[in-house]
This record gives sequence, structure tokens and C-alpha cells, in this order.
Amino acid sequence: MRIYSIFNIRKEYQSFIFGRERMLLEMVRTTDEVKESSVSRQLSFICEPLEESSVKGHILEHLQDRFPNTSFTGEVLKIEHQLKGEIKIKLRKYYIEAVCEGSRMLDLDLFQSLGQINDSFLAFNKEESECGWLKPIKHLTY
Repeated sequence: MRIYSIFNIRKEYQSFIFGRERMLLEMVRTTDEVKESSVSRQLSFICEPLEESSVKGHILEHLQDRFPNTSFTGEVLKIEHQLKGEIKIKLRKYYIEAVCEGSRMLDLDLFQSLGQINDSFLAFNKEESECGWLKPIKHLTY
């Protein structure tokens, strides 16, 4: 089981965060309650709030053809595939929480769908210390 926190980084901060993803991962990883309130304030500063209906609608639109078993249980969007496994998606104010069980190909389907919404998503898998942009930032060098 993999648990991802996927943040929608504001455009004006993307170039600052690029290359510092691990530092942001360490900040997000905190479990201390006092630090947690500070972290949530910092995240509200660098992250764009998510529009729940827009994000869920986009995910359903792109994944419903490949995953006929999609359902809502309260606030949780559940996507199942007979061979790949299942994803449970819950939207928070500044990030998407995705719990993936099964093949990593399922994760890639979700990331590809979110990458089509915009290029500002940065995903963290805290348990395995993984992080990365869903649609990598392109820089020109001269």
C-alpha cells in the first residue's frame, strides 16, 4: 500500500521549490502537533487551494473509460481495476490524498490524469521517501 499526498504548488513558487523537493518532503513529514500547525500555514502559502468538483470531475472523466468500477463513498472516490488494484482518493483543502493498493501502473494512471489538469502537482510518498512533479518543469538553458 502506498499513500501519496499530492500538492498543487502555486506557479510563482514552482521555480523556488524545483530542486528543493526533498526539503519540502521533510517539512510535510512532521508528526509533532506544534510543528504541524506551522507546516499547514506554510503549505497554505505555497499551495493553491483545490476545487473539489473540478478535480474529481476531471479524474472521473479521464479514468472512467479504463476503470468502470468507480464510486463515491462519502468524500472518498474509489477507483478499482480487476488486475491493477484500487485507489482511494480524498481531497483536502491544499492537497489530494491517494491510497493505492496493487500495481504501480495504477499510480501512473492517476498521475497522468492529474498532470492533464495542470502542471503544478507535486507528489509525496512519505513512507518510502519518494517525491516528484507529476508533470516535470521544463527549464531552458542558454
